[in-house]
Amino acid sequence: MDRWVDQGQTLKLTTHGLLDIKSNFEVEHVRSRSVMGDVGVPGQGIITSFSDSPAPSGEEIIHNLIVSVKAFNTVNALQRIAHRLTRESAILFIQNGMGIIEEVNDQVFPEPEKRPQYMLGVISHGIYQTNPFSFVHSGHGTTALAILPRRVEEVKPHFESSALYLLRTVTRTPVLAAVGFGPTDLTQLQIEKLAVNAIINPLTALMDCQNGELLHRPSISRIIRLLLAEISLVIKSLPELQGVPNVKMRFDIARLENQVLGIARKTAANRSSMLQDFGQGRPTEIEYITGYFVRRGEEVGIQCVLNYMLKHMIKAKERLERERHANLLPLKPQSPSQ
Repeated sequence: MDRWVDQGQTLKLTTHGLLDIKSNFEVEHVRSRSVMGDVGVPGQGIITSFSDSPAPSGEEIIHNLIVSVKAFNTVNALQRIAHRLTRESAILFIQNGMGIIEEVNDQVFPEPEKRPQYMLGVISHGIYQTNPFSFVHSGHGTTALAILPRRVEEVKPHFESSALYLLRTVTRTPVLAAVGFGPTDLTQLQIEKLAVNAIINPLTALMDCQNGELLHRPSISRIIRLLLAEISLVIKSLPELQGVPNVKMRFDIARLENQVLGIARKTAANRSSMLQDFGQGRPTEIEYITGYFVRRGEEVGIQCVLNYMLKHMIKAKERLERERHANLLPLKPQSPSQ
């Protein structure tokens, strides 16, 4: 909150060199809610779901919520406000990575009959942060949205009015270029984007290079093809995509490689989010990107050996970078006498 006040309680967005400043936001600072147990410190305990009880006095029910935090922060963020979300609430997840909703179901909303209505979004807009609450819209793209049925087997699913309202609101916002899709189509878009991220993010992070520097290098091209061979096989073996037309063609190795190279070309001067995370000593989302394909591969009997190795190379570098930022590693080798 101090940063928000220091920055004038405004959001700044630069598009095509033009600065747009927005103010008069209603901002609420949500603190962690702890339960008494082994850890009796406020904000440090394990937070359970409060969705089965009404919001305490003074706290309003949240009808529509957009979640755009880093994947590994999702559970913690939702646990803080789960008591204010009901079955009639709608949650729109717009994040990198996959496997997040499964964690939310397991740790935040374990009872299916009390879960809010989930929505998913896939964004291709380019945006980066320059300062706290200051951003640059570097590339116009599109936004794909879908309301998820509560049960996969539902033929004519019932969607909460809050979810329909949120879908209409977002699709009527011109700058987002948002379109609604069916759940299966959205899943394919999400997996397609994830496959691209599973190549560009970890490789640029390990090689400390811009996206475009992955192009026209024979050794890197071979690495990309080998990684995509595993990813393609996993995708085509996923049970939720069996029977979907053209899946094998859409997720063929050659087509995925063209997707990767096309995005690398389009964002040639960009530094991937994972590379930026390394630079700031922050955790990465590798478990929800490469890790997702490794886990799903294990489920269908495919060992993604190369992607497994890549995941742990990122995790090892992540820890080294974090320790360097915390000054836990000596910068210079010590002499034997020391």
